[in-house]
Amino acid sequence: MLATTLKAGESAEYEPHKARHLYLVPAAGSVEVNGVRVNARDGAAIRNEAKLTITALEDSELVLVDAA
Repeated sequence: MLATTLKAGESAEYEPHKARHLYLVPAAGSVEVNGVRVNARDGAAIRNEAKLTITALEDSELVLVDAA
């Protein structure tokens, strides 16, 4: 499990192993993940992505679960 805060306009990248399943939740704020908007308290199930680029559309707090 990973957590971070991003200010509006900031980006973070994450490169999971191919076989991993990810679940991302912005606890606050909204972000764009590889071009898809995810709002506060929405959950995004992610798989088969070589790299995630997460860009904060507003000040955000994020939790990312990386599971097998």
